[in-house]
Amino acid sequence: MEAVQYAEKEPDRFKRGKGWKVNLFGKNSDVPAKDLQAFRIDMSANMQLDSHFHIVDQFQIFMAGSGTIGRDDAATITAHYADHHTGYGPLIAGEQGMSYLTLRPKTDAGLVKLSTPNVRDLLKPTKRRHRVSSKVVLSIPPVMAHLEKPVVETVMEEMPGDEGMTVKVIRLGAEQSVDGPATEGTGGYFIIVMNGSVLHEGKEYEPWSLIWVAHTDAPIKLEAGSKGAEVMASVFPVWDDWMRELGES
Repeated sequence: MEAVQYAEKEPDRFKRGKGWKVNLFGKNSDVPAKDLQAFRIDMSANMQLDSHFHIVDQFQIFMAGSGTIGRDDAATITAHYADHHTGYGPLIAGEQGMSYLTLRPKTDAGLVKLSTPNVRDLLKPTKRRHRVSSKVVLSIPPVMAHLEKPVVETVMEEMPGDEGMTVKVIRLGAEQSVDGPATEGTGGYFIIVMNGSVLHEGKEYEPWSLIWVAHTDAPIKLEAGSKGAEVMASVFPVWDDWMRELGES
């Protein structure tokens, strides 16, 4: 497992194009690698990111502001999943801007716009899964802290052929604990702390901290802090040959 405290990374936000970026795992790269990659993007008002694809599987978690992703509303808080080499977009921020997390189990080499000449020649075999979750509403502090027992909600259902891909929301009262999702039969998952805090290996993780649980790890034991916790588990599908081999040479 690997973990990062958002509060330690947020001061390093930097300007990128018309928006801003905070690297959480990994760094900017134009070369694929086997290392984790996760970051926050803050889009300025009415900013547009043209339709494109990436060469790695990824989740995006829309966390603040408003906007659209293709024909779907990028409501706060929702998760979006896209397989590698699967086009999506455009992303268009609303009047107040839009912020989202991008979560990848391996490092991407940069987006490829669908307007690129001969773009079809750059595509690889993929299942072309592209999904948006139902909206997540966070609890007010006293409701979260006094939850009687842990609650697990599914906001992106695993469909036939999804090979483990799903999104869960786990709500814990003060100092409650529960096992995270199984790792067997998946491509691993990110735990995204959305509300309250999670205790992990002697540290406290507050919003929007991340914990990566690899498919070779045992399921994480989620332990809430003194105010409770609400987290999202974004579970990747089993890696295909492309994902297994990417960055390994």
